[in-house]
Amino acid sequence: MEERICYFNGEYIKESEGKIHISDWALWEGGVYEVARTYDGVPFKLKEHIDRLFNSLRCLPFIKFGLTPEEVTDITLEVLKRNEKYLGPADDCRIIYGVTRGMFFGDPPTGPTFYIYTVPLAAGYKRMAKWYQEGTHMLVVSTRAIPPQCLDAKIKHTNRLCNDLADYEAKRVDPEAFALMLDINGFVTECPRANFFMVKDSKLFTSRLTSCLAGITRQTVLELARELKIESSETDLCVYDLYNADEIMITGTSYAIIPVSRFNGRVMPTPIPGAITGQLQSAFSKKAHYDIVQRVLDYVQTKD
Repeated sequence: MEERICYFNGEYIKESEGKIHISDWALWEGGVYEVARTYDGVPFKLKEHIDRLFNSLRCLPFIKFGLTPEEVTDITLEVLKRNEKYLGPADDCRIIYGVTRGMFFGDPPTGPTFYIYTVPLAAGYKRMAKWYQEGTHMLVVSTRAIPPQCLDAKIKHTNRLCNDLADYEAKRVDPEAFALMLDINGFVTECPRANFFMVKDSKLFTSRLTSCLAGITRQTVLELARELKIESSETDLCVYDLYNADEIMITGTSYAIIPVSRFNGRVMPTPIPGAITGQLQSAFSKKAHYDIVQRVLDYVQTKD
């Protein structure tokens, strides 16, 4: 079976050939990363994703990256072109970027490690179909988000052990649940790898960027809300607010918008998807140029 092609430190190689040295900073103290995706083979908001990668890198001045956003864009498109043949007609892919400081014990110190690779999304479509049709369960966990006084949440970094612990904590209660983390003051922040929104009285709310990642999908949802004349607010939210929400949704690059059917075990009061969630899903589909929910449902149906 042929292997997909990745970009690794200046070369286009088979994924199995992309290897980091045991002394790479990735294994010691991490680095930064980014995740984008395609719709019908076309990268969605690629500029925004690459800009966010560079914004993260600027916060880590010891990583001497060397490439420009335009060069990273060109490399991305080449990686996608070389992997087109590995995607089915209804499939799309994630585009994953990683940058580390390079070798820890280099003498002289090496330059950064940089890679781009793709992951087909179809393997997760069955799970997504269930989310779209039935919603998902969101659980508040005790593991707190890293305070912004320690590390700015807007940096998309790989030092996310607390996120993994939060995810593990939620899945010990419900293997299919999404964790929801709080900050050290008790305000809601984000899920380990996603943002969230809640709806109350037809108004849309989400947490401030103080302690959560500036998600590209999150920003897209806020843009769509403005276009749809849905009042929205970025504010401090407590668990109390989510218990009293009419709708809750989770947003992320891979699946766009998924509804929450239960919060801390409590069944949400509105059908799945709720009115506002459904409007936003439809508007997002127009941005993506196809029905993101129906595409997944159709794909899963053909495989059953």
